[in-house]
Amino acid sequence: MRNRITNPFVTGGYIGPDYFCDRQNETDLLLRAISSKRNLTLISLRRMGKTGLLKHVKHYLGHIPKGSGGKQKPVAVIYVDLMPTMNGNDMMNTISSALLRLKQDEKSFLGKVLAILATLRPKIGYDNLTGQPTVELKVDSPSDIQFGFDHLLRFISEIKQDMVFMFDEFQQINRYPEKNMENLLRTIIQSYPTIPFFFSGSSKHMLEPMFSAAGRPFYQSAELMYLDKIPAPDYKKFIVKKFESGGKMIDDKAISRIFTWTRLHTFYVQHVCNLLFEAGRKVIDQDLISQVFHRVLTSHEPLFASYRNLIPGHQFRLLQAIAVEDGIAQPTSGAFIKDHILTSASSVTTSLKALSEKEMIVQSENKWVVYDVFFSRWLQYQYGNK
Repeated sequence: MRNRITNPFVTGGYIGPDYFCDRQNETDLLLRAISSKRNLTLISLRRMGKTGLLKHVKHYLGHIPKGSGGKQKPVAVIYVDLMPTMNGNDMMNTISSALLRLKQDEKSFLGKVLAILATLRPKIGYDNLTGQPTVELKVDSPSDIQFGFDHLLRFISEIKQDMVFMFDEFQQINRYPEKNMENLLRTIIQSYPTIPFFFSGSSKHMLEPMFSAAGRPFYQSAELMYLDKIPAPDYKKFIVKKFESGGKMIDDKAISRIFTWTRLHTFYVQHVCNLLFEAGRKVIDQDLISQVFHRVLTSHEPLFASYRNLIPGHQFRLLQAIAVEDGIAQPTSGAFIKDHILTSASSVTTSLKALSEKEMIVQSENKWVVYDVFFSRWLQYQYGNK
């Protein structure tokens, strides 16, 4: 039996529509793309709710009520998270395992999948945490990947049911040791126009060129969609409703302060509200919010302090300066460099590039900001007196 949810502000993943805020427009766009057999690329900052949106659509497609008059056909979703994968072998294991879970109650289905992958010597196991079936393959070359994936897609396309394939953190394939992975996957995928593919990722600088640069295999093969912040009025209604469901009150001023401190970034809003709800107070006042902000900073301090030893000094000083300014539009300006003793414009440019590649900073709303909102607030707390 599933554990009862006592705190409505979930921070650990998608658990159902009752705990998912808004995204109705985005959900409709994804559903229309599926219905029209269009490929789509979803790009967002980390922890903005991209994976939650995909799983929300997956949940919706898996719970279409029977007797809907034939207007909405059931759609099977094959969701694959590529973030933990390190190579093509891992990718094939993940895809095969996701396919097994599609109809894990049908032994004939399992047998057909294993037969397709027979030359890759599949071994069936079970995830220790979820109990769901997993596949371990022996992939020795890119040709093995091409054979396995092509045959799996051919099998999928023959199933008498509409499907959608979701690749989460798709940019990970660029980190694989195998060469020409983009070209290999594109060659296979374009042979199956009746299966819509969703490609999503949180590394804009890696994912966007894959679909918008003329020389890349996936050029113009998918519609680009950018996931932004949840609109403040919608998020405010959600927060008030959830606090009220627990017999608690929170006013507009308190919510506005939370939105400002978290930059309205989904994960950080959820985390702060989770702690406020947990506090057990009937009224969420400014004093309690200050206590929670302080708790967030102190609980993360060992990690944030360790960055000083992991990041070169000139880069860390630039991080401090960007955080203290709460973002900067012109980091190479003379005034910014002088105010924060940053040596030179060329040094700042070099550090900007390095920190961007490490995803420590990102451009948001026409200015550079420290990517991790809590780290940014900790830097302000330590060095900015703000």
